[in-house]
Amino acid sequence: MKYRKNKIFIAILLIAFMSSNAQDNKQAAFAFNYTYQIPIGELSQKYGNNSAVGGTYFLESKNNIIIGIEGNYIFGNNIKDSTIFDNITTSTGAIIGADGNYANINLMQRGFDSHIFIGYAFHFSQENLSGIYVSQGIGYLQHQIFIDTKNQNVPQLSEEMKKGYDNFSNGISTKFNLDYKYYHKKGRFQISSGLNYTIAYTKNQRPYNFANQEYYNSVRKWDKLLGCKIEVIIPINRKNEEEFHYF
Repeated sequence: MKYRKNKIFIAILLIAFMSSNAQDNKQAAFAFNYTYQIPIGELSQKYGNNSAVGGTYFLESKNNIIIGIEGNYIFGNNIKDSTIFDNITTSTGAIIGADGNYANINLMQRGFDSHIFIGYAFHFSQENLSGIYVSQGIGYLQHQIFIDTKNQNVPQLSEEMKKGYDNFSNGISTKFNLDYKYYHKKGRFQISSGLNYTIAYTKNQRPYNFANQEYYNSVRKWDKLLGCKIEVIIPINRKNEEEFHYF
């Protein structure tokens, strides 16, 4: 919890610093994105492909340096471990609720990431902000199995018991972004698309694994995600509006 508060404080300071210097930059903008992500390596054994939605605030300086902060909410429906509840199911694979009836349980992936990034913008023309934007970020990634009991009374999957099955993991991460941003002369909302690659050094934060009936070890793992992103950019400041002409 302390680590998360520190991150929020640092992010607020960064935004304040960036905003205070916005008048000296080519542009300042918010962006809202959707990303389709493919897990790679060990992470792909737990989850299928997922989606992420989020927002970014970024600035571009006079010398084409970009700096910003982003956050994304991750969600998906493909949990690959079909044996996760084997120790609490009947011979037919059903889970019995407190009322004696079969419980309807849904498993989903949930998580989020946040990064502070810096990079460089390659413009095709000095008269337009369109171009290739390359950046590298450092931050935090978190993911877990969300166990939805649909408000049913299932003692085996109380809020406390869920922690033994949800594989709650988090850790420091880095993200590489390669984007093409297109700025139109008459467009209030600009568009962008690109690829990103996230690598996180994560650890399972739960002490005990109910599915395998064993304690988790302290070994950290490399979680990797390859994403394809589209976004809408909302400019809030253009210092060089007289110099930049949009086509």
